[in-house]
Amino acid sequence: MFTAIAMIESTAVIVLALLMLALVGNRLARSFWFGSIVYGVIFAAAGVISMASPVELQPGFYVDARSVVMALSGVIAGPVGVLVTGAALSVMRYSFGGEGVVGGIVSLWLAAIPAVLIWGWLRYRERRPVQYRHIVILAVTASVMPLVSIYIYTWERDAALSIHIAQAVVPTTFFGVVILGVLVVGDMQRRWALAAHAEGRAQLQAIAANAPSILFQFYLREDGIAQFVYVSEGARRMLGISPEEIIEKPGTIGRMLPSSGLTLFRERVRESARHMTPWTLDMEFTVPDGRAVWMRGAAAPRVGIEGRIVWDGSLVDITEQKQTESLKTEFVSTVSHELRTPLTSIRGSLGLVVGGAAGELPEKANGLIRIALSNCERLVRLINDILDIEKIESGRMNFDMTEQPLYPLVEGAVESGRGYLSDRNVTFSLEDGAPGAIVSVDADRMHQVMTNLLSNAVKFSPPGGEVSVRTRRTPNGILRISVRDRGPGIPEEFRSRVFGRFEQADGSDTRAQAGTGLGLNITKAIVERFDGRISFDSEPGIGMVFHVDLPEVAAPRGIDLSLLTGSTPAPRQCGERVLVVEDDEDTANILCNLLGQEGIECDIALDMASAKALLARNRYMAITLDIRLGVDSGLSLLQDLRNSGRQRPPVIVISGYVDETRLSLNGSAVGIVDWLDKPVDVLRLRSAVEKVRSLRHAEMPSILHIEDDEDVLQVMAIALGSEVEVAFARTFSEAREQLFDRTFDVVILDLDLPDGWGADLLAFIPSTTAVIVFSASEIEGALAEKVEAALTKTRMSEIAIADIVRNITAEWHLPAVEERKTEKGEVQ
Repeated sequence: MFTAIAMIESTAVIVLALLMLALVGNRLARSFWFGSIVYGVIFAAAGVISMASPVELQPGFYVDARSVVMALSGVIAGPVGVLVTGAALSVMRYSFGGEGVVGGIVSLWLAAIPAVLIWGWLRYRERRPVQYRHIVILAVTASVMPLVSIYIYTWERDAALSIHIAQAVVPTTFFGVVILGVLVVGDMQRRWALAAHAEGRAQLQAIAANAPSILFQFYLREDGIAQFVYVSEGARRMLGISPEEIIEKPGTIGRMLPSSGLTLFRERVRESARHMTPWTLDMEFTVPDGRAVWMRGAAAPRVGIEGRIVWDGSLVDITEQKQTESLKTEFVSTVSHELRTPLTSIRGSLGLVVGGAAGELPEKANGLIRIALSNCERLVRLINDILDIEKIESGRMNFDMTEQPLYPLVEGAVESGRGYLSDRNVTFSLEDGAPGAIVSVDADRMHQVMTNLLSNAVKFSPPGGEVSVRTRRTPNGILRISVRDRGPGIPEEFRSRVFGRFEQADGSDTRAQAGTGLGLNITKAIVERFDGRISFDSEPGIGMVFHVDLPEVAAPRGIDLSLLTGSTPAPRQCGERVLVVEDDEDTANILCNLLGQEGIECDIALDMASAKALLARNRYMAITLDIRLGVDSGLSLLQDLRNSGRQRPPVIVISGYVDETRLSLNGSAVGIVDWLDKPVDVLRLRSAVEKVRSLRHAEMPSILHIEDDEDVLQVMAIALGSEVEVAFARTFSEAREQLFDRTFDVVILDLDLPDGWGADLLAFIPSTTAVIVFSASEIEGALAEKVEAALTKTRMSEIAIADIVRNITAEWHLPAVEERKTEKGEVQ
């Protein structure tokens, strides 16, 4: 009974020691020697207090908690600490005296031996803290070791006393070590967990503070303002504002954004909240020192513990990237102008010489000129491909997506290929396996796709070989264009790189086929913008076939299928015949009667489909056009004719909405002779007819070429020939003066003029004048819709421009201007 009470008192003392260790433990753990000594002192004090009220089993023999204290001191404080504790307790036991003093001191140190061994094993071998299983091992060994002392010093003298001492020491030591050890391990694990948490938090804060971005966490308040709950130190470096200010003053970030940027940010976050999807946004911040800083923000939503949506994300400084993109854009613009303009002159001049414009040349000189022209064409293609790659990367490649027949697009590309690829002695075959197919594509970009595939097929075809092109419908409703050659095919190891940039199956400097390896990469990017897919099949030694798959669009109701297949009847020539496009049959008959009084025959089209079909079959001196044709817009007919490349006669607009239409067109009504209100004024109609007649019977078409490069002016003048009258304007102001002085049939317009932007001249060009934009700058879709043709230097030669001018003037001036032929009889 007394033993139990004494052990409880000792346990209470040791618990107090453990509490003391808990208070100072984290601080002492940083120093081995100092910590071990202090630990030893604390355990020594606990042991001394415990031994101050021992249980005396027999005179000179005492039982207390010294073994428990030594065991715990050894496993926690290590050898240094246990020396301090053991020395104090040994002195205390020696002061008691009695027969068992030596055995008591020895048992004291025996209990510490396993504890120190466990401490060393954990510290230097396993490198881990004390676990509960170690406490059990310690309890067993600390209970058994004192038995050695008891056996040595008391067994032979008094076996009964030895048993009595053992019965008191073993269980009290075992349970004391277990109970108090559990408390020690629990406290140590708690402290280790807290230390690990603090260390982890410190590491995360250090990483966040030194990260090359701003880490943040925010939620949206009810008023829509972002409330930040965490912002890393990066905000101070990158935005010049402290994280505390951003957190404490909601709206701080919003005030650093322009109104448009703030609106876009809020829309993006709301959209993210609706669908629980991440968002990414480039934002321009105005920092306190006035600088503009571009940041790319990205965050993902989650539901927080309070049930509201929280966004965790980052802001990365992309100012340098934006500046680089700006410099890149400026460089491309400079390259576009400074290289395209001289190359246009070089190619045009060489083409004219090869075509015989300079007379007959010696065979040797003619061969050298052809070599120069061929390599100039290679250089032009390289520059165009590089510029296209840049536009694709930056997302600035414009697409004018319209629904149109597929076969005429393919047929046009093949016919063009016959001309410029004919010198390779390769023939083309074309099969339409998808009659009436309609696709939604950009006609110019589709032509580029076909040109790249045809050029690639010809390049790898053997002399005298054949390139076959076929359109067909696949079972899953997709339209497929296949371009097949009979060349060597693609090696197996190259298949994964076919659509890569600058890739060639033979990458050596001595490869047989020239090229940059950019064409297929550009083709793939364009096809994917059409929501299509490009693939290939190849068998080495047999040939190669590329497949372009495009989604089919349903054909417009009422359209003439002959227009879709390209098999239109031969045009019916007529001297003075007008197409009346009017959905009211009575009004159409009245117009025909009025025109009949002027000796003019008429055809009537009551809807858009009929108008297109008649224009495909016949040639007209003019069109009278109603603006509103049921659900269709009459003026869309002009755009359709311009895109299709067919005739575009002068137009007389007759409508009840003339003023509205004029405002909506905003200067883009090129080719409209006059605007007549309903009901029709007979005198105005006769005046418009006379204007058309005067245009048709003019002695010589007049051309105004607006261009600041003298070489381009000279080459274009030679290309146009003597059948037309050409005037030149080298500046914006000079062009404006000439446009004020007289009216021209055609204006060829450069956009980059030394004193102004060429597109601004459209406001001074009459609607009866056809405008061809021919510039080194890329022509945007909105501008292209306002003019007859929008062509880029190096993508179209002066000779081709001259042919376009002839085609335009041939319809406005009868008889048509005779086309200049080469020695082979081909149109240049």
